[in-house]
Amino acid sequence: MSLCELYFTALTKQDGDVRVYTQVYFPKNPTSSAVVILLPEFDKMIDFNYISFVVQAGFQVVTFDIAGKSNSKHYTRYPHSLEYCNYIFSKDHLNTCNYGADNTCLFNWCKITRQVISFVKNFSPSVAPSKVLMAALNNGANILWQVAGMDDRLDGIIPINNTGYDEFNSNLSEDVPLSQLAERNIWSLCCASPSYAKFIKCPVLFLGASNNRQYSYSSLSDTLKLIPEEVTHYECVSVGCSQNLYKQALYTLFNWVDDISNDRKMVTPPKGRFVVLDGRLWAYADFDMEYDSVVDAKIHIAYGKEVEGIRNWIGYTVHTDLVGTASQKIKIYNPDEEISLVCTVYYRNGSMYTSPQLTIKPSNLQQNIRLNARNSRMIFDKEFGTNAFYPRETAFFADKANIHFEKGALGLEGITTDRGDLVCYNIDGQTITNPEVLLQFDYYTTKPRNIIVELVDDDLNSFYAKLSLPASDEWQSIKIPRTSFVSKNLYPIKTWTKVKELVFCQSEKVLFNNIIWV
Repeated sequence: MSLCELYFTALTKQDGDVRVYTQVYFPKNPTSSAVVILLPEFDKMIDFNYISFVVQAGFQVVTFDIAGKSNSKHYTRYPHSLEYCNYIFSKDHLNTCNYGADNTCLFNWCKITRQVISFVKNFSPSVAPSKVLMAALNNGANILWQVAGMDDRLDGIIPINNTGYDEFNSNLSEDVPLSQLAERNIWSLCCASPSYAKFIKCPVLFLGASNNRQYSYSSLSDTLKLIPEEVTHYECVSVGCSQNLYKQALYTLFNWVDDISNDRKMVTPPKGRFVVLDGRLWAYADFDMEYDSVVDAKIHIAYGKEVEGIRNWIGYTVHTDLVGTASQKIKIYNPDEEISLVCTVYYRNGSMYTSPQLTIKPSNLQQNIRLNARNSRMIFDKEFGTNAFYPRETAFFADKANIHFEKGALGLEGITTDRGDLVCYNIDGQTITNPEVLLQFDYYTTKPRNIIVELVDDDLNSFYAKLSLPASDEWQSIKIPRTSFVSKNLYPIKTWTKVKELVFCQSEKVLFNNIIWV
């Protein structure tokens, strides 16, 4: 690739200009003339790794700085009247309208972003885009939702791990003073995505992780429903992931941009539905068979209203028929317990699309649905399969295939990973009221290993137990008492009942099996 660095004037104030530091990347082997604008996060520019993913796929990339003053040589220059647009000086201009909506950081950052669109469209003949798309990661997507709602020059947007910024989303149930409530309402009207989604005129592809703690996955589908009906919107959610996305999300991004830039027919997003047959609850996935050959389909089920970041999504790999449907029988433990459904379809070209989340309460469907007994002691054995664990890696795009079964002593298999941590959410400690209960698992390693076992409670607090696993030619069993798990401040975990997440850290190539409360 080649790089062009430059400054251009985006805004002019009485005391000076806003000079925007901009980077334009040109691929060596372009696949189209589409340009992807990568919106930065509030406090930093886009990581070069993300830029290189898109450029190496053959697309021109434009990115720029909004954070302003930094220790680096190049950054966007703001005049004194807009000094608060420098992230380090933003203070309450970042998340309140105390000085008026037009004096928020977001307002000015959105104006700058719209000027970047003008810059891209007029940077001929070097860029000369046929299509202009925009993608943004994390809080950069806060800007993206607003700009897409105000500017109809975009041909597609890709928000990643963010449904749009609302500072007070998690606190709406609290009792607050009327003056503060009024401020929250003003902020939501001016800055939150629902105010802008209804005006978006270009296709939307949302990339995200179901267990990411930076946004509400449950509200995602509600936000996307606000987009006008004639505008297609797509969800590509890495179900079960927290800090990463599956590598299929990256392929989906490439294919989606390529389809738009070449005016190809777009996939019809999959949909999920519940059906009651002979007293049993079934989950169905309906998907597009004409887009490309379907490689795989999965149905994901979650029970109750758990905290989003630690929700247990149970995955089922299902058989797909020739008319584009797949089904799975679902267990019901409590007719008044909500059940949520998400369907994922994988296509031969690498794309992965998920259905909008659907939630029902079985008691509202049919009174005589059969119930099942819940096993609260067993956390994992081989029968759970690889869908019981999810990856947590340093790389942003993770490969679920790294989690697999290998044979240990006596030909017995255990689950392991080639890279990163193993994350399991099937560990509801609600019924483990006896503090003397132990967490037990079997492991196999031919080399001595020091690993860390992490537990996360429903307040999202983490507790760690450091273990030294001796080498052996046989499977070994280990029991961990509650008092072995301590926080970073060395406070022990008080009870098992709040535990919702189990992570094996620094344990690559160690085999695990038969995880259970004893």
